[in-house]
This record gives sequence, C-alpha cells and structure tokens, in this order.
Amino acid sequence: MNFNPIKRLRLKAAYEDAKAFADVVRDEDFLVELFEWSERGTIFIVDDAEAGFSRFVTDTNGLGFDKALKVVNRDHKDMFLWHIDGLIYKKDSKCDCALLTDESIRFIEFKSNAANKTREAIIENYDKAKNQLKLTFDDVNERCRKVGIDLKTSARPRAYAVFNRTVPSLNAYQKKLAAQFLLETDGVSLEFKNETII
Repeated sequence: MNFNPIKRLRLKAAYEDAKAFADVVRDEDFLVELFEWSERGTIFIVDDAEAGFSRFVTDTNGLGFDKALKVVNRDHKDMFLWHIDGLIYKKDSKCDCALLTDESIRFIEFKSNAANKTREAIIENYDKAKNQLKLTFDDVNERCRKVGIDLKTSARPRAYAVFNRTVPSLNAYQKKLAAQFLLETDGVSLEFKNETII
C-alpha cells in the first residue's frame, strides 16, 4: 500500500487544526478514521446512513447500483476514500467524501437518499450538491495552497454529484450547474454520474 496519494497533497499539514489529522503519526494512522484503501479493479462507494459516512463496498448488496458510485480501477492503482462529511467538517456542510489516486482527486456528494419527489425538491438537491462540492473544493484547495500544493496541477480535481437514477435528470439544469461550477472553480468539472474510471 502506497500512501503517496495522501502525502503528496500534504493533507496532514493542511489540516493541522483538525483533531483527526493531529492523531496521525504513522502512515497507517491515516486509515484509522480518515481514509479507506482499495486496489480492486471494480469497487463501489456508497453513502452508508447506518455507518454515518461513505465507504467502499465490493457489492451493493441490495442497496442497488442507483445509490452507489461505481469506480472502475483498470490498473489496480492504490485508491483512498477520504471520509469528509461529519468527520473534519460539520455534518452536511461539505461534500460526503473524496477519492484520491496518485493522479487525481474526485470530490463526491451523494443525493441518492434525498427526497426527490417534486421538481422543486430535485432542483433544490441539485443546487445543494453543487454548493457542497464547491465549498469543499474551495476549502481543500485553499488549505493545500497554504502548504505549497497547487491542487489543480498536482491532483486534477473533479466533482461528482450522485443521484438515484430514478430521479429525473433535468439535463438542461445539470448543464447549467456544471457550467457555473466550471467558472466558479476555474476549470474543475462537475459531473452527474454514477460511475467513474480511474
């Protein structure tokens, strides 16, 4: 297991004010609360309401693919799932998690359990997902910058809003939000997908 995806972003230094990172002494300590690791060819990320955080699972076991982000890891690279929401930030203030590899960071917000019964509720959840992803990106980007890391050149950030596939996609609205996100983050893409390829 190579911890370089975490160490190259200098996250321990960037989060020196966060208790969870302060407890990290050895590389393996990153995995106690902050991260999960996998090198599987295909794995899923789910927002586990029972556990209270997002996690890797090898099978959705009845959760359904609708409520998961499928990660296709063709070269079996080291991947780290960073538990963000409720661990280092106040619950529901930032996105749920981020997926780190040696080349990239993907910020992920799940809205697959949200009430999406009316057009107004769907639009509200699209907006909320975009805002949580932007707030997280902005904060992580600024923290990394303060410790000498340019997140955009060293980690090629992307953002994913994961919705249950039964939710009407409102493609025009998604495109509008993706364009706003691209402008507001100076080039970071926002995708409304349930799959990513590493």
